[in-house]
Amino acid sequence: MTRQGAMIGVVAAAAWLRRQAALLAVLALLGTDTMGASVQALAAPTDLAADALLAAQRGQPLLLLFSLPGCGYCDVVRRNYLAPLTRDGAEQTRPVVREVGLAGTTPFKGFDSAAIDGAALAARYQVRIAPTVLLLDARGALLAPPLAGGDVSGMYGAYLDEALAEAQRKIAAH
Repeated sequence: MTRQGAMIGVVAAAAWLRRQAALLAVLALLGTDTMGASVQALAAPTDLAADALLAAQRGQPLLLLFSLPGCGYCDVVRRNYLAPLTRDGAEQTRPVVREVGLAGTTPFKGFDSAAIDGAALAARYQVRIAPTVLLLDARGALLAPPLAGGDVSGMYGAYLDEALAEAQRKIAAH
């Protein structure tokens, strides 16, 4: 191969790489936008005591997801694990799931009916990481260890199932 032929080959390869990089950039942007658009927040609490009472009547825990805006791990936990709990099976057997902003300042009624916001509730339970899921009884007591962090190992579903089973056993024992 001549020097000129080799140069043409390098220029062609560089042009091909630029096109591929541009295509990947477009696909990444499209993937990010469509993923973000499909991830809706879970219901926010308005009255934790009422939510916990409803969960207890169903023999289930109250699940609180502490999240932050733009948190990809929160999106995965919400979409893949918690949202299905709110719609799968008979309504009377579902846990009650609420989403609380880790740094939220919008007030809602706490377990004692006093006004509280997400930041204060997070501080009360020492939640510092988003996402964190708490499983609580009718009084707001923890029924299982908090699930802190996202699904980095592919085991989140198993951890959530075990926490739910533990919470349900404790509720049934009372």
